[in-house]
Amino acid sequence: MINTPRTMDELSTQWLSDALSTKVTEFSVQIIGAGQGFMGQLGRVQLNGVGAPKSVIVKLPTADPGGQVMGQMMRVWEREHRFYTEVAPRMGDVRLAKCLYSTAEPYALILEDLAPAESGDQVAGPTPDQARRVIDAAATLHSSWFDHPDLALLDWMPDISDPMTATIGSLFDVGWPTFLERYESSLPTRVLRWCETFAPMIESWIQTYSNWPCTLTHGDFRLDNMFFGDDGTLTLIDWQLSMRAPCTTDLVYFIGTNLPREMRRTMQDELIDRYVAGLLAGGVSAEWANREKIFQGLAEGVLFFCTSFGASILSLDPANERGAALMDSLVRRAFAAADDLDAGTRIGL
Repeated sequence: MINTPRTMDELSTQWLSDALSTKVTEFSVQIIGAGQGFMGQLGRVQLNGVGAPKSVIVKLPTADPGGQVMGQMMRVWEREHRFYTEVAPRMGDVRLAKCLYSTAEPYALILEDLAPAESGDQVAGPTPDQARRVIDAAATLHSSWFDHPDLALLDWMPDISDPMTATIGSLFDVGWPTFLERYESSLPTRVLRWCETFAPMIESWIQTYSNWPCTLTHGDFRLDNMFFGDDGTLTLIDWQLSMRAPCTTDLVYFIGTNLPREMRRTMQDELIDRYVAGLLAGGVSAEWANREKIFQGLAEGVLFFCTSFGASILSLDPANERGAALMDSLVRRAFAAADDLDAGTRIGL
C-alpha cells in the first residue's frame, strides 16, 4: 500500500517510484501556484531515475485547516479524482493534462508538466487572443456535453440543486460584515444593496434554472487554471469544482471576473457572439444557443458571484500578496460587471 504524502515535505523517492511505476532515484521540488488557488498545494517535481519523466506536477490538499474543512464539505478532492479517472478519457477535443496518478483517500494527484506552455494570470487578465481561445474552449466543452444522457451517471458531481450552493444564502449574514469592512468603500453601492436583497432569494432563484439543460462545467473557469501553448492550444487544469450546470456558469466566471473592466466592455459582445456560434457549431439547438438567454444568464450569474463572495469571505485564506490580489480582482471585476449589466434590475430587485 502506497503511503500517500500530506505535504510536499513528505514526498519521497519511494512514493514517487510507486505512484509512477518507475524507479525514481532523486528529486527536487519547486512550490508553484502560491496565491493562485485556495484548495491545494502544487509542486513542480524534477525527477532523476530509470524511465522517469524529467518533471511532473504533484497536487496535494491544502494545508490550511479552514480550507481543509471547506474542501471536505464540497468533496473537491473526490470530484477531481473521479474526474480524472472516470471522465477525462471521454473529453474528446477538450485538452487536459495527462493524469499519471490519482488517489482519493488521502488525495494526491500527479499530472504531466505542461511546460513550456504558460498559465494565464487572472490578476493581470488575458490578452484578446487568450480571451478568444478561452471562449472557444468553453464552447467545445459545453457543446460536447450539452444535455448529454450520461450526465445522469455522474451523480457524484454536484448539479445546480446541490445543497452547498443554497447555503450561500444562510452564510451571507455571517460573512457580510467582514466583506463590507474590506470592500465597501471601493464597490458600487447599488450592487452591495442588491446583494443584501438577493441573498435570501438564492435558493428560489436557483430553481428558475431547473428547466435549463445542463452540461459538464469546469466550475473554476479562470485564467490561473488555463495553460496557453505557443501553437494556439489551451489546456484546462484543476477540476475540483466540476459540476453539472447550465452552460452560462463557466462563462459568467470568466467574463465577469477575469477580464479587466475596460476589456470586458470592449470585448463582451464579441465573446458572447463567438460563444453562441461555437455552441451552434457543436450541435446545440438555437433555442439554447441563444444570445439573449446567454446574456441574461451572464447578468444574473454575476450578481450570484458577488453575493457568494460575501458569503465565503471567511473561508478563504489568501496567504500572500498574490492571493490577496487575486481575491481583490475577483470581487472588484464581478461588482463592476454587475453594475454595468444592470444585474439587479434584470433579476427584478
